[in-house]
Amino acid sequence: MKRIVPIAKGCLALLLVVSLALAAQAKRNRLLALEAYEQAKTVARLEEESRPAASQGETPSAPAPEVPDEPPEVPAEPLTTWERLAQIDLAALQEINPDVIGWIEIPGTTLSYPLVQGRDNQYYLNRTWEAKRNPAGSIFVDYTCSPELDGFHTIIYGHRMNNDTMFGVLQSYRNPDFWTDHPSVYIAIEDGVYRYDLFSAQEAEVKGVVYRLDIVKSGLEEEFFRYCLDNAVINTLLTPTAEDRILTLSTCTGRGHATRWVVHAVLAQTYPAGQPEDR
Repeated sequence: MKRIVPIAKGCLALLLVVSLALAAQAKRNRLLALEAYEQAKTVARLEEESRPAASQGETPSAPAPEVPDEPPEVPAEPLTTWERLAQIDLAALQEINPDVIGWIEIPGTTLSYPLVQGRDNQYYLNRTWEAKRNPAGSIFVDYTCSPELDGFHTIIYGHRMNNDTMFGVLQSYRNPDFWTDHPSVYIAIEDGVYRYDLFSAQEAEVKGVVYRLDIVKSGLEEEFFRYCLDNAVINTLLTPTAEDRILTLSTCTGRGHATRWVVHAVLAQTYPAGQPEDR
């Protein structure tokens, strides 16, 4: 009995050391992931910008007599979401990783990340957008989907992080008020900026129609929409058709692997790429 007590204490001490080491490593990984994605915004030149203030009249370059009615400067207008994303430097991101195909953002939330696509759906589960190993992973398009997002159904995956990074914020769509404040998803690719409007949020079966790859080939569009709308926890009054382009954002539920939390949206508008003209 006397020998058992010291052994038990030693095991507990070892367990404590291992636990602390794992917690420290997890914290370090989170910080590295945050740094990686902040760096991505810098590389992409994606900043909260406003246009320079524009004067309605020329300002003299040298001292001049007082002008009693000098026109005031017009305050700068903030760029809209699509205007900001239209200016993204995709080429700079692709110089670091050619698997980057775009940028995804839900305005007013933490969801603003490079969008990548690998040769399978495993590689970017544990690699950042720079292809560096990290449990936070990346936001990535299903490898079977078109990188031009021109198919009927595009699926994008991301981890449900507890600090609301990556796709962690998607859980908030369980609250209809969150959808009211954040009704759209924006994706910028080389050809332009796409705005998708949400029409459903739900917990979907992994083996159900949502993840079928043959929806169009098997004529399952109506079954797909019926499943999405019948199980939706929000009512957006939007009803897509088979002619629409559908976007699904998929993440884990934290309750096993049989279901996933998904948010569905329909393409509502396309904006041109490049520098937006002054409004």
